[in-house]
Amino acid sequence: MKHKKYHLICLFSLFFILSLLSNTTAQTSYLDSLDGKFALQFQISENFTLTNFQGATLSGKYHLGKRSAIRLGLSLNFDDSNSDREITLSDTLDYNENAETNSIGFTISAQYLNYLVRTDDIGFYLGIGPTIGIGNSDFEFEYDSLDSTINNGSGSSDSFTIGLDAIAGVEWSFHKDMTLSAEYGIKFYYTQRTEKLNSTASKYERTTDSLRLTANYVNFGISVYF
Repeated sequence: MKHKKYHLICLFSLFFILSLLSNTTAQTSYLDSLDGKFALQFQISENFTLTNFQGATLSGKYHLGKRSAIRLGLSLNFDDSNSDREITLSDTLDYNENAETNSIGFTISAQYLNYLVRTDDIGFYLGIGPTIGIGNSDFEFEYDSLDSTINNGSGSSDSFTIGLDAIAGVEWSFHKDMTLSAEYGIKFYYTQRTEKLNSTASKYERTTDSLRLTANYVNFGISVYF
């Protein structure tokens, strides 16, 4: 809880400082040339390698005007796997395990960004927006022990997440079509998960709900404009 309070204090303090800086907004900036432009965004990770931005498979930004932009992120997950293995629990108890899993999920996030500018090539921004995610996983399994005991069955897991992201960051235009950025944010979200299992050994169905407040570490990114 102390960590959450610390993150909230840091974020709101940054929001307050940036709001004060907006009173000294420059008359012209690099943002003037980005009006109506689209950008692809990538995250800069260790060893300066480029990865997906904020966990999104595809992240893009469109500038609505000289001081505002919309950012969209789309994440897709797909898994189709089979496993077949022999497990030894003791000298006398072994069994073979065969399992098949199919899962799919996606997450969509969007933020409205408002830029507060002080210099020609540096801009400060605040952002807020929703995120929504849906996931499904189905599996079948069979345990065949060496003592001829068989346990088989199937199950599923469905999840739904909805939340709100708040971010604050700084962006530096080092090229007419490229910028570097660093941002910090918090996410408040609700998740509902339903799990089902039907096997020869047990059967159940349960639904769990959770509310979470998490803080993102500082993310470094690069945007390429078109």
